[in-house]
Amino acid sequence: MKASDFRYFISQALRSFFRNGLMSVTSIFTVLCCMLILGLFLVITINVNHIANQVQDQCQIQAFMDEKTSASQLSTIKTQLEGLENVSSAELFTKADALEYMREMFAENADALNGLENDNPFRDSYKISLKDLSLAAQTIEQIKTVKGVADVENKQPMMDNVLSVTNTVKHLSFWIMLILGLVSIFIIANTIKLALYARRKEINVMKFVGATNWFIRWPFIFEGIIIGVIGAVIAFALTSWGYIISLGYLSGFNLDMFTLKNYNDIWWILLSCFIGIGAFIGAAGSGISIRKHLDV
Repeated sequence: MKASDFRYFISQALRSFFRNGLMSVTSIFTVLCCMLILGLFLVITINVNHIANQVQDQCQIQAFMDEKTSASQLSTIKTQLEGLENVSSAELFTKADALEYMREMFAENADALNGLENDNPFRDSYKISLKDLSLAAQTIEQIKTVKGVADVENKQPMMDNVLSVTNTVKHLSFWIMLILGLVSIFIIANTIKLALYARRKEINVMKFVGATNWFIRWPFIFEGIIIGVIGAVIAFALTSWGYIISLGYLSGFNLDMFTLKNYNDIWWILLSCFIGIGAFIGAAGSGISIRKHLDV
């Protein structure tokens, strides 16, 4: 595409955009509404995945050692555990750590545990973090085969719930985004139809003098892209404002179990998705309208 052709296509797209002012504004508003809802689910999806990763770190498997396990054997067991394919780390939780943890749990009644330092009833254990929660059951069976492991605490129900919620949100977000994208494409296609009708005589003249099909199509495609991108940028600004306000509001609560993604970490993801999806919706709407209603 030559630079002169590109300038011509853009100028024609802008002229048509302003000439169909009311329909253009209506299309932008429709894209804006769809992109706002789409952005909401995009933000939710990003944070659900982020929270799922945090919960996954907390969904540790605890492997309790045999009471006769020595310090040297503990080191060997750690190496064996971390050598398992689905294990990301194995952190030693000693008898003394377990006793201290119980003191914190008992709080004001911690004195009831006095005297247990010399006759500690707890066992050494390893807190094991997994790479993939869906493989927890197989990994637990592998851990049980490691010599020196007496028992394994199974948190499979909690892990299954985390995976179920994450997958549900992902699937729901995908279908909602798809439906909203199709609605936006339909609205933009109708806007381009008006532009085609208004310029039908000009198009016939262009065809008569030998203009190619794509030379005629490009201004309409650019018009659709302009509509899609404008709606997307406005939606991005509003979504960003709402997300920052929400983060400030939630910071007043003590959320120890999980945190949301910082805006500085996701703004470029949101901007890229908004502009990319907006441009695609606009181009697709124009392409459909031209293919069906422009006889070239």
